Amino acid sequence: MATTTEGTTAPPVSKKEIVGWCMYDVADSAFTTVIVTALYALYYGTIVVGNANEADYYWGLGASISEAVVAVLAPILGAIADFSGSRKKFLGACAVMIVFFTGALYFVGPGDVALGLGLYIIANIGFAGGGVFIDSFLPGISNESNAGRISGIKWALGYASGLVALVLCLPLADYIKENPSPSELAGARLIPVVVAVYYAIAVIPTFIFLRDRSVKQTLPPGENYVTVGFRQLRRTLRHIRRYKDLFRLLIAFLVYNDGVVTVIYFAARYAKETIGFTPGEIGIILIINNVVAALGAFSFGLLADRIGQKRTIYITLVIWIVAVSLAYFAQSKEAFYVVSALVGIGIGSCQSVTRSLLALFTPKENAAEFFGFLGIAGKALAFLGPIVFGTISRQTGSQRPAILSVAAFFIVGMILLSFVNEQRGKEASKIPVTA
Repeated sequence: MATTTEGTTAPPVSKKEIVGWCMYDVADSAFTTVIVTALYALYYGTIVVGNANEADYYWGLGASISEAVVAVLAPILGAIADFSGSRKKFLGACAVMIVFFTGALYFVGPGDVALGLGLYIIANIGFAGGGVFIDSFLPGISNESNAGRISGIKWALGYASGLVALVLCLPLADYIKENPSPSELAGARLIPVVVAVYYAIAVIPTFIFLRDRSVKQTLPPGENYVTVGFRQLRRTLRHIRRYKDLFRLLIAFLVYNDGVVTVIYFAARYAKETIGFTPGEIGIILIINNVVAALGAFSFGLLADRIGQKRTIYITLVIWIVAVSLAYFAQSKEAFYVVSALVGIGIGSCQSVTRSLLALFTPKENAAEFFGFLGIAGKALAFLGPIVFGTISRQTGSQRPAILSVAAFFIVGMILLSFVNEQRGKEASKIPVTA
């Protein structure tokens, strides 16, 4: 039983609360599928920038900046949220940021390179920051027997939602072309507006049903939330050696997640510029991808509960290595459909299972603080993959060597993961951080 900020005993975790937690990913997936991965990425490269290799560089730069900003802020905000008992408020601020700045992308037209990138970066910061705070709720609503299943359901619903959002925007995809007419441009500019409205509606159940089970603490004399946040971060860093398997998992995740992030940012652009898909065809690919991702998240969540999270993560990383290797050699659209299916399995399962294992390694009393470290692991080097991809594409004039470079992140991540002891990490989570 948890204690509320008023000192009373919180009720047991309900199904509605779990639904509320999952619904944040339902909202988030509309943004990441349509804006980050697919249609706005194509809109920005084709209509706003107009040069494929330059667009890769700017797109990678935008991704890197937003990921780096969140890497700096996430652990501090996580510690502040833990101390103030206000994770839900921070989550709400991120949601508002996403809705407002995604909708503002409507005003980006041909040649608005800086404006289109700037608004996207701010929206993406809200998206990445929201991911840190929503993940910090998982330890409080799950246990060792169901963490994989709950996380898998959330990711499965998210990918199903991404499919729905993509279908809603698909009629507008054909307007993304070089030198569009005024009416075509007007249609293409509606894409981020549709996403903003969809997000605003889908996120409502999160703030109705999800409880903030963190406990508000009294500030020490002469301190504020910022100074307390830094003190909490220093304390966590000082004691992190007690949770050495959590720390090792974070480092491994830092590396292999950079490969996942890079594929998410550049999948649609690679399909268009290298393989020759049209925006409408890319929409169909991503619909298939999301169906596979939803099935992958759910099925691999069940597999993780049966054979263990670490073994399951190994399987997903092998799938990723095969996928990017096939993408390098793919010459036909048919071959790329196979790549897309493998990517769907990899995305849906890898991140979901990793988060469930991180939750099992995390002391419940320090959830937001430790998921701030997940923010570091997820973001601290997440700027590297996109900028490497964009730079290689720009310098070589080809995306093929750029996509092959992504395999290195998965290989190194597998090596680092081998140093994690799953059972020892779960036992260590029973000891909360103390001063």
